[in-house]
Amino acid sequence: MAVEHTDDARLSEGDRNEWTLQDEDARRYVHRAVDATVGLVESTFGPRGMEKLVVTEDLQNRPEEIRLDDAGRLLEAIERGEGFTHPIAALFVDSVADMYGGLHDGTTTAVLLAGALLDEGFELVERGVAPSSVVVGYAIARSQAGEVLDDLARPIEPEDHAAIANVAATTMTTELDPAVRERLADHVATAIGELAAVRDDGWINTDDAKVLASRGVDPAIHDGLVLARPEDADPTGRELEEPIEDARVAILDSEINLEETASVIDDVQLSSAEGTNRYTSELAAHIESIAEGLRARGVDVMVCQDALDESVARPLEQAGIVVVDKAKYPKEDVHRLARATGGAVVSNVADLSDDRLGRAGRVTQRHVGESVWTAFEDCPGPVRTLTTGGETAAETTRREQALEDAIETAGTAAIDGQVLPGAGASAMAVATAVRESARSVEGHERLALVAFADALERLPRTLARNAGHDPITAVTSLRNAHTGEGRSEAGVDPATGMPMDAVVAGVLEPRRVFSQAIETAAAAVERLLTVDAVLYPNVRLQGYTPRPENK
Repeated sequence: MAVEHTDDARLSEGDRNEWTLQDEDARRYVHRAVDATVGLVESTFGPRGMEKLVVTEDLQNRPEEIRLDDAGRLLEAIERGEGFTHPIAALFVDSVADMYGGLHDGTTTAVLLAGALLDEGFELVERGVAPSSVVVGYAIARSQAGEVLDDLARPIEPEDHAAIANVAATTMTTELDPAVRERLADHVATAIGELAAVRDDGWINTDDAKVLASRGVDPAIHDGLVLARPEDADPTGRELEEPIEDARVAILDSEINLEETASVIDDVQLSSAEGTNRYTSELAAHIESIAEGLRARGVDVMVCQDALDESVARPLEQAGIVVVDKAKYPKEDVHRLARATGGAVVSNVADLSDDRLGRAGRVTQRHVGESVWTAFEDCPGPVRTLTTGGETAAETTRREQALEDAIETAGTAAIDGQVLPGAGASAMAVATAVRESARSVEGHERLALVAFADALERLPRTLARNAGHDPITAVTSLRNAHTGEGRSEAGVDPATGMPMDAVVAGVLEPRRVFSQAIETAAAAVERLLTVDAVLYPNVRLQGYTPRPENK
C-alpha cells in the first residue's frame, strides 16, 4: 500500500545527493507521518467503528482485497502488501506492532494514544518546553496511571463464566448480530474455563483453542479437535459414514515411505520384468504387513499430515483403519491432535509404539463447503475447537477473526486475574487522576502531565464521535461523572453518548491490555518526540498521505 504526498518542509541541502531536516521541519516531518497513520485506524475504534477495504497480498503473496475494522489486522495487511515505505511511519508502526502480535487487542488504543501524546507533546515543544521535560512529565503520568489502574482493576477467575464472556464480547467490537456475539462469547468463556481447569499453575494455553469457520456453520464448541482438509482428501474415496467410538489414533507428520521401511527389497534388481514384479509384490506385501500390525495393536484411525498414495491408503482401509490424510493446514493441527488424544506425532510408521497412540471417544466426518471436517471428540487432552460461520464469506471471516481475538483477550484476563471497565472508563479515570496530581508538580513537567490527561481524553472522544454523538458533550459529561470521591467506572454509552457504568453494562477488558497500550504509546512517542533532525543521505524520501478522515 503505497501512499504519498509532497511535504512542504524546507530542505537544507549540502549538495544534490544529501539533505537534512532540522528542528521545526524535522518535527513537522515526524508529526505528519504519525498523524497520517493515526488517520488510517481512527475510524475503526469502538463498537460503532467503520471498516477499511485494503488491497494487499495474502500469505501466499497472491493479491487480495479484504475488509477490516481492527487496527492490528489493518496494519498487518498493509505490511503484507507494499508496506510502510515512509521511514517514520515504518518506525511508528513497528513500535506498536507487538500489541496485536502479543495480545490481539489494544492496538487501536495504542496508536490513537500515541498520536494524541505526540500532538500534545509537539505543541508544548513549539511553546518552548524542552522535549526532555515533556518526556519526564509523561513518565510521571505513566507512574500515576499504574496506581490508578491498581485501584480500578477488579479480580476475575477463569471459572467466572459471565465475566469472561463479557471480556470476550467486549473484544468483539466488529459488527456482529448481538445474539451471535453473545453465543460466541459464551463458547469462548466455556473454552477458557475448561482449559484452565486442567492446569494448576494458572496458565492457559490459548493455542489449544482452535477456531474453524465456514459459510453456513452454526456456532458450536467441540471437546477435542476438528481437522479441516481439502475435499479431495482420502485417496480411496471411502466415506466415514458411521462414527467410530473409542478410537485409537496414530499420527504421522510425513508420508509413509515404504522404501525406507522395507529392508526386504534392498536386493531387488529392476533390470528385468521379473525384478520389477518382485519389487512391486514386495512393496504390496510390506504395506499389508504394516496395516495388519497396526490393526492388531488396535489402531482405528491413521492421521497423516501429508497426502498418502492410494497404494498405501487402500491396504490400511482394507484392514479396517480409517485414513485421514492431507491434515496440513494449519501444520500445527497434528500436534494439537496429539495433545488432544494423548498420543505423539511420529515421522516413521515404525515408531508407532502403543504408548504413542492417542484416543478419541468419538470420531466423525462431514463435508463442509469445499472441505472435509473430521472431528475427534471426547478426548482426554485439553483441546477445544470453536466452529462458526456466516451467510457470506465476509461475515464468516468477520466471525472467525472476532473469535480468534476474543480467545486471546479472554485468556489474558483469566491468566492475569484482573479486568478494567471499558468504554473509555479507564482512560477517563487515569486522565482525571493525572490532571489532579499535576497541581502538585512544579515546572514544565506540570504542563506535560496536563497534556497526558488531554491525550487520554481523546479515547472516549473518539468512541463518542464514531458512534455518531457529539464528542464535546460526551467527554464533558464523562469528565463530570469521574469527579468526586472514589474511582468512577463510568464509560461512554455507544447508544446515547452519555455516561454509563461500564462494569454493570458488562464492558470489561484485561488490565494488561490497557496498561500495555499506555506503555507502548508512551515509548513510541519518547522515540519520536526527541527527534530534532532527520538525516537521510543519498536518498530522497518520499512522502506520506495526510489524514483521510475525521480530523
